[in-house]
Amino acid sequence: MGSWRNGRICYHLRHRNSLSGLRGDGYPQAANWLAVAPQSVICRWCSTLGAPTVGAMTTNSLNRTTQDSILSLRSPDAVIAAVPYLLGFMPSESLVIIWLSADQVRLTQRVDLPSDDLSVGLKEYSEAVALTAQNVIADEVIICVFSDEFLGGSLPFAPLITTLMVVMHGVRIGVVDALLISSSAEPGKTEGTQRWWSYLSTDDLDSRAGQSLDKHTALMVQSRFAFEGVAVLPGRADLERVFAADLDKGVRIAKLIDEQNREIVKLAAGMNGAGTADTATTLAHWRDESIEAILNIVLAADGTGEVSDSDIARVIFCLSDIRVRDTLLWHLVQKDERVAALGVLTSALRAAPVGVVAPIATCTSICAWLTGDGARALVALERSQVDDPEYSLAQLVAEGLAAGLPPSTWAAAMAGVTEEQCRTGR
Repeated sequence: MGSWRNGRICYHLRHRNSLSGLRGDGYPQAANWLAVAPQSVICRWCSTLGAPTVGAMTTNSLNRTTQDSILSLRSPDAVIAAVPYLLGFMPSESLVIIWLSADQVRLTQRVDLPSDDLSVGLKEYSEAVALTAQNVIADEVIICVFSDEFLGGSLPFAPLITTLMVVMHGVRIGVVDALLISSSAEPGKTEGTQRWWSYLSTDDLDSRAGQSLDKHTALMVQSRFAFEGVAVLPGRADLERVFAADLDKGVRIAKLIDEQNREIVKLAAGMNGAGTADTATTLAHWRDESIEAILNIVLAADGTGEVSDSDIARVIFCLSDIRVRDTLLWHLVQKDERVAALGVLTSALRAAPVGVVAPIATCTSICAWLTGDGARALVALERSQVDDPEYSLAQLVAEGLAAGLPPSTWAAAMAGVTEEQCRTGR
């Protein structure tokens, strides 16, 4: 069991990852690995609790880190300030587990706190959370409880913390600390007065009064993330709105997609009576043209210009073809910078009419996952599952997230195929 003040060495967060579990009934689902961070760093707690040493950060979900891409978090205050950026949104009534190993943050896991009616036993709940240990290389955790309902007295959720620590010990995971964070921020705000308590503190005064989040330390952490263009949304609902359907634009795009469908019908009609070889050649030519167009629209984007409706419609329509889709996904893995591509795919997802959402939503989810934005990966994937629950690629990605697999797993899988195989299916 660790301590913030025992002079231990530093942990390093080289990328952010989040786990968004627990739906509806409050039961924790299997761990989801959701990469959501630019490369950063966290340190084990030094004997002094000064402001964190922060270096320049770079976004890279494949975990290629240089010495300059380090954000050092040397205190509980720094870690608490970083959590919303690690998740992509401000957690509320949440349990957050930061999994650590080899001076790196391996995963940031978020689940809803158990319900008051104890419909799920604490041991069952804790064991479900600890299943993540099977799929992430980690030997220690920092446990954070975010709850604004604490009004003083005994720390809430203490039985949960005790049970979690016992379960973690059983899977040979040490606990550096267990923290309660309570905020006075108004609903929908990302800033406000925060206080924190340690469940492991032996200081009765600290246990009762807690400590105010150090504003200087928090500002240092926030400024480093802001420097890299990483923002915090007030809550998960705000994240869902990022991918919400734009109905007005969808009407325009639907008409353009109808035109694309008519062109395909005409192409097929023109092939009537042609030999099998001629038909295959014509379809291959259409695919090659579509692939080049989609790669140019999605991968050549620099994030500075608006994507035209015609380009959006072509992306949505062409990604319904598996060969076009897989070739784009192959190229996304090869690309180092995917933020602009994610912007194009997000715009297309918002404009996609009902019935053609699944392919673009799944591609957006995978791009977000590879980019290091796991919160967006999960939300985008949910749109695919609503549109077409049987869409096989979305099911595959969902299984990978549920198994707690890191985004590098997808990159490794794509490395096993060539572009030609993606283009032709052979």
